Amino acid sequence: MKKICLLFILVGIVAVIGACSSEDSTDDTSVNSVDSSTDDLTDDTSDELDTDSGESDSSIYTEEELESDPKTPSSNPNDYNDDAEYVPENGVSDNPADYNANGEYKPVEDMTQEEIEKELESMIGDSINQ
Repeated sequence: MKKICLLFILVGIVAVIGACSSEDSTDDTSVNSVDSSTDDLTDDTSDELDTDSGESDSSIYTEEELESDPKTPSSNPNDYNDDAEYVPENGVSDNPADYNANGEYKPVEDMTQEEIEKELESMIGDSINQ
């Protein structure tokens, strides 16, 4: 029964990823315009908060917090953006979606369908084993 449920979940996730990867230029421009205005508001707010608190450190994590958590891909606080997403400081990409849970650079756009399915199986397997 668990295998059947897992199979349905996996097929559903693959279907969603397949639907999301189809290109439609009209939808992309409308999403980008909304995202950019939201990002601008978020960045202004976070800058004001940093100024008010007097803290000059841009990372939201301390090195001690990262070293004590075995699930973090890096113990360097500079490897995380303002949203606490892993983005290596000197990495290939600034997009956190291009990195998997282990911190490996794996952009979905460059992956084959089989690689996507393998990655999803790995993610689901890891979450079930926890």
